[in-house]
Amino acid sequence: MARTTFFTHGTRNEQFLLQNLVEEHLKMFGMDVMYCPREIMQTDGVFNEEVIGEFNDGYLIEAYMENYDGFQGGGDLLTKFGVAQTDEITMIISQQRFTDLISQFLLIDPDYKAPERPQEGDLIYLPLTNNYFEIKFVEHEEPFYQLGKGYVYKLKAELFEYSDEQGDIFDGDEDLVDYGYTVKHYYLTTAGTTATATPIVDGGALTNLFISDNGSSYNEVPTITIGGDGTGATAEAFLVNITVSGGSPITSAVIRAVVKEGQIRSINIVSGGSGYDEDRATLNVTAPDSGGIAATLVPTFTNGTLTAINILSGGSGYKSVKLIDITNGGSGYTSATATFSAAPSGITGAFTVPEVVTGSTTGTTANLVEWDAQEGWVKLKTPTGTFAIGELIVGAESGAQIVLDNRDEQATADPKYSESVTFESLGDDIIDFSEGNPFGMV
Repeated sequence: MARTTFFTHGTRNEQFLLQNLVEEHLKMFGMDVMYCPREIMQTDGVFNEEVIGEFNDGYLIEAYMENYDGFQGGGDLLTKFGVAQTDEITMIISQQRFTDLISQFLLIDPDYKAPERPQEGDLIYLPLTNNYFEIKFVEHEEPFYQLGKGYVYKLKAELFEYSDEQGDIFDGDEDLVDYGYTVKHYYLTTAGTTATATPIVDGGALTNLFISDNGSSYNEVPTITIGGDGTGATAEAFLVNITVSGGSPITSAVIRAVVKEGQIRSINIVSGGSGYDEDRATLNVTAPDSGGIAATLVPTFTNGTLTAINILSGGSGYKSVKLIDITNGGSGYTSATATFSAAPSGITGAFTVPEVVTGSTTGTTANLVEWDAQEGWVKLKTPTGTFAIGELIVGAESGAQIVLDNRDEQATADPKYSESVTFESLGDDIIDFSEGNPFGMV
């Protein structure tokens, strides 16, 4: 009979869990090595063999050394050509980490052949012994499809025999040891809507603006342009409205908040009011957009006047117009119009994976490795700087565009041994690793 459909052989969430467990194991019990891919510069047209290859790049990745009792192979052998070292190692690396940290960069360069997985002939630099090992075989089916998926590569490598190979990595090995990497994910929300408002004119001047549509997904306060047959009218929009209710004031307080990236960053008390009953006065903050987190503010009254507001939490999701101030009513108006600057747009076009994207404002570049048009986000790696909120990001090959609405840095990694510079510097003075006394104290 056919296999039952009531039980699945590995769901996506189960696979993610197992992948995370594998990576955690490698980070805990593995070591940092430098993966150096072979760049094919020239190929023999008859035998389809590599004639000239170079090693110009090195990528830091964590690996688990399966050799628990020393190097494998025949060891040091005395031959007619002298002493030959035949050390071998078996190392295990994560398939997902290889994709995230290495493969995405190799896919951009046409000189790399089949860069989606580790290749035989690539080198692994082992800082522990200060040696290069050449990959001889890559096993990708062990363990055999647990929950329907493979998670690791098993790399079987031999001590590299240098034969006049060229490449930047041979110019200074010490630079490779401290090579670091940074991984950043940026998620972008879907397209926003532009706010609208209806102006009220009285006596030739603009007296009020009624918000008919709050808009959405504003990263900064939108500008308001006043049109019509008069002159001089100006207005200012705010993404949050803060008021004080109760307390029977003689005059009411006027409060204006500065919002950036959906958070309340600072508060300006235009007027603290007077005559407030401090025990009955309550500070009110408009709710954020759907999915946001309300801010937490604590007011301070002195002799019935609001004197300070402490921001315990700026909240999130304040991205629609909640308040409009008429800064200048102007003159000569019989009718007027109010236009808001447009809300950020979403994804336009279709990105190519992988490709380099560039921010139109900051000039920051990054590698795009994944995107979703329906959910409105892109996944970027190794940016050269920091993209600005509201910035237009353009794909170099596809020409696709997206406006950065929310920057969420999901993962970062620092250079090697960044956990403790002191330990790194002083560790060599504690244990003598010389050949004569490998485990003795200094």
